[in-house]
Amino acid sequence: MNLNNIKNQFPIFSKKINGKSLVYLDSSNSSQKPINVLNKLDEFYRYEFSNVGRSIHSLAVKATNKFDETRVSIKNFINAKSKDEIIFTKNATESINLVASTFGQQNINKGDEILITELEHHSNYVPWHYLRKIKGAVIKFAPINEDGDIEINKFEKLITSKTKIVGITHLSNVTGTIVPVKEIVEIVHKKNIPVLIDGCQSAPHIKIDVQDIDCDFYVMSAHKVYGPTGVGILYGKKKWLENLPPYIGGGGMISEVKKDKITYASLPEKYEAGTMPTAEVIAFNESIKFMNSIGIENLMNHEKELTNYAL
Repeated sequence: MNLNNIKNQFPIFSKKINGKSLVYLDSSNSSQKPINVLNKLDEFYRYEFSNVGRSIHSLAVKATNKFDETRVSIKNFINAKSKDEIIFTKNATESINLVASTFGQQNINKGDEILITELEHHSNYVPWHYLRKIKGAVIKFAPINEDGDIEINKFEKLITSKTKIVGITHLSNVTGTIVPVKEIVEIVHKKNIPVLIDGCQSAPHIKIDVQDIDCDFYVMSAHKVYGPTGVGILYGKKKWLENLPPYIGGGGMISEVKKDKITYASLPEKYEAGTMPTAEVIAFNESIKFMNSIGIENLMNHEKELTNYAL
């Protein structure tokens, strides 16, 4: 893996700040963008722009096809079973809110419990807090030890007959802890409870296989994986996405509208109301190509080498 060749693909690193080369250490917040992503954004807006899924002219057909290509790439990137299990949102925060709102509407009542951990980002706490306030639910927090790891035995003891959903991070943005999500999912599924995983920090760093993990929902943001802002991903098992209600209503998420009846579109459009961030979604495909060209295993090995060097 040639680090100079990789770095040279990021135009921002040619910039000088206070006369010195830029050193950027904030990628866990938001990553810089390689040239192929920037070029695709420019190319689409200059020469290919059209809305998707609403017209049959040539630009619209091409844009719709490219939009769908990104969905397929994400499906392959996280090893989902079907591209219809991939929903585009504006960010991972909205993805979690989508699940909290729709799942909560159907399945959460007063006194029901939501189990999360002390490692969670605010985006995997506040949406559940809304359910606590609106529905009278109870939020439980699984503790972490001095090393920043979830104590699995204590986690398991917090699961009760009132637990309705579990939300956990895959990789902590604070401690860097890689959570044993597969083990946790196995424990939780024995009680027939669904699990949502926040994969924002894991997506750029470790291999993701949602079928192997067997999670019910998995979320991530494009801007943390060298992609544009304004694009979030929600993976959900079909059995959930088909049965949960829509999140917001509008154009694109309906197949038929009458004065007294609305028929919702099938997946994934059911959850993608209104004009989508077309250019950004299409450019995100270039981010995935960039990641694949390096190889997630190579990235993981490089990070291990850096960690060993630091220790």
